[in-house]
Amino acid sequence: MNDLRDLFNSTTETESYQRVDNTHPLDLYVGVDEYLRWTFLLVCEARPHQLSSSGMILARIGYRQDERWTVSLSLMKEEYQDMFILLCGDIIESSRMIRNKRKGVKFIVKRYNEWKDMLANSRKGLLSPEEIKGLLGEMYFLDSELIKRYGSEKSVMSWTGPRAVHQDFVIDDTWYEVKTLSSNKDEVKISSVEQLDSNQEGKLIVVFADKTSRTNVNALNLNVLYMKILTQILDDDVKAEFCNMLFQYGYYLRPEYEDIEYTFEIKGLQHYLVTETFPCFRRRNIPANITKVSYYISLSAIEVYREET
Repeated sequence: MNDLRDLFNSTTETESYQRVDNTHPLDLYVGVDEYLRWTFLLVCEARPHQLSSSGMILARIGYRQDERWTVSLSLMKEEYQDMFILLCGDIIESSRMIRNKRKGVKFIVKRYNEWKDMLANSRKGLLSPEEIKGLLGEMYFLDSELIKRYGSEKSVMSWTGPRAVHQDFVIDDTWYEVKTLSSNKDEVKISSVEQLDSNQEGKLIVVFADKTSRTNVNALNLNVLYMKILTQILDDDVKAEFCNMLFQYGYYLRPEYEDIEYTFEIKGLQHYLVTETFPCFRRRNIPANITKVSYYISLSAIEVYREET
């Protein structure tokens, strides 16, 4: 955040740009345009798809004398500098792991359009504390168990994320529903009948996570897990899909997610096998005029279903 702000502020001549860094696989620059407006610039080989501007950002496609193309995003209103820096930082970091330049350009254009839609819908804040903790548990399970068992690409694509699927992960002939609790809790909330009601056996995964200090060697936050998972994904299309699913969920890299309030230590992870006899509500046993059910399950009462890991 501060590095990007310094780069923008250090540019005083019109149409002057500096490369974001020497390690990024794409040709990305920040600087100012002909009117000294903060501008994020991508230089690429092929003409990108058309972009549309917003009240905050002027989006343009240009053609250079060296026969390369540019995408420029210029900040139109100075009062949105902080949000613009977040946007630029997210595009830079989320595209850093994509090695194929053609796919990288396509990803950036899509990412910008998603940002534009999100800002238009005024979802500018952080995820709620409950959403943060829940997402951290899902990402921890993905990183610590699924990727080791199924590989990164298959595991990532099994995450249902913001899609309208009842379980958090559906892979091969099984599924996983992940719940994240504080370590002193002994009950888990099931938000809908469908979360555990399936014709296939699956697993209820309980992740125990407690708040901790940032100096704890075992400290985790969303940003750490996000970057750790990204580095394990080799396929550029899967990387893009993972980033976009998280963005639809409402998560993107923000320094606030590294605050102590959102820093956790994982204290344990438990598996419970959900079979036909597992104590949960089944849709077939619920009257048709009851449309929604949520309930709590005592963990100590389902110890018989717990699997050793």
